[in-house]
Amino acid sequence: MKNISHIVILCLATAILLSGCGLMYGYKPIKQFDQKDYDQMITSVTNRDFKINTIVSDFGQFDAYRTCIQDSLWQHLTAVQPVQILYFKKDSLLSYHINCTAKGGLSNLNWNTNQRFETFPPATAVPITPQMQNISKIRDIYGIHDDSEYLIVVFWTNMLPKISKSAIETVKTNLRENGAANKADIVLVNTDKFYVTLQ
Repeated sequence: MKNISHIVILCLATAILLSGCGLMYGYKPIKQFDQKDYDQMITSVTNRDFKINTIVSDFGQFDAYRTCIQDSLWQHLTAVQPVQILYFKKDSLLSYHINCTAKGGLSNLNWNTNQRFETFPPATAVPITPQMQNISKIRDIYGIHDDSEYLIVVFWTNMLPKISKSAIETVKTNLRENGAANKADIVLVNTDKFYVTLQ
């Protein structure tokens, strides 16, 4: 019974997210994980200039990330945002961005709102509390073994392909323009399987 109410809350939270925060930009309903769509996105955003690893998250992994902080606001409104960008130095979270903190444009979001991505690491869009350092568990949850000075994790979904791609390209531009491409490992985590489960 507890699991059912847990999923109902998540479904309601997701419905709210998709109707707010400018998330209707290029929204595409998905009914299952589509390998072809996934491969097309990965092909379009990867190149040899950056160290990029890719992960397809299952429901359990993303739910473990979502619940690594025992705070209902975090679990049901922040951590379930479909597109997220996290910058770490070792186990320290330095910069955190979610789609709701980026201003909307005509057909996409501007991740560089308030020129946050003009520096490296970017200025954080979400204030980072000591409790949020628990997010570093992401390495164990996803088996991430990075050896660079910085780790950048981008959660993305083909439910929002335009916003997902612009987030990834913003990260690459941030690294390129600040001469930091060799300082960071980028991990792209697709969360389609999590959102499909909620529908």
